[in-house]
Amino acid sequence: MTQKIIIFGFPHCGTSILKSILGHLDDIEEIQQECSFINQTSDKPFILCKSPLARDHYFGEKYKEYIKIFIIRNPLFVFSSLNKRFNYNIPDDHSFDLYTNIIKKFIKYKNSNLKNIYTIRYEDFFPNNYNSIKKILRDIGINYKDYIFDNSQYKNVIVPNTELRNKKPENSEHKYYRTWQINQEFVSNNDISKLDLNDIQIEQITNNSDVLQIYPDIKKFLIYLN
Repeated sequence: MTQKIIIFGFPHCGTSILKSILGHLDDIEEIQQECSFINQTSDKPFILCKSPLARDHYFGEKYKEYIKIFIIRNPLFVFSSLNKRFNYNIPDDHSFDLYTNIIKKFIKYKNSNLKNIYTIRYEDFFPNNYNSIKKILRDIGINYKDYIFDNSQYKNVIVPNTELRNKKPENSEHKYYRTWQINQEFVSNNDISKLDLNDIQIEQITNNSDVLQIYPDIKKFLIYLN
């Protein structure tokens, strides 16, 4: 029987790139476009989809047989990226209030030890030769080789029938930018040079008690924002 895997979290937290990396595995059938429920079948042991948001019903009865990978990322970098995407006019469905609700869920399930729910911070993808990702794969029971982390060997797709450009597109060309981005070297994009937040965002993020549970040292970044 094919097992279903769903990756989710919050926009700009790494759900797309992790889906692409896992999609390199021979035992996984990757659904390229975003979706929230898997209807199709596969001859492979696993079938994988991703949805950007961690929705409440993903933890309910309808999804009880799904393997769930829940990702969160340092909000300083999330909202710097969203500022660029939306020209500093972030919509409600990408708001900090929504991020706060989702990080509360992350804390809950990180501490729950429930079967088939794996929580991981984006920042923990990369250290020690991707050891945290490998641990999740081992716990699920998926065989892997290290070459799956080498994006130069693959053409990753997030929006079907979208050209992969040779040069970095503008952030405003979102589908082309995303396609280009997930085909770059698999390294952390938490570059301090990319921090770009207003004073209200900095205050909200660095003084939020839930954020501080997951990112207790977040205020050290303030030196780069002054």
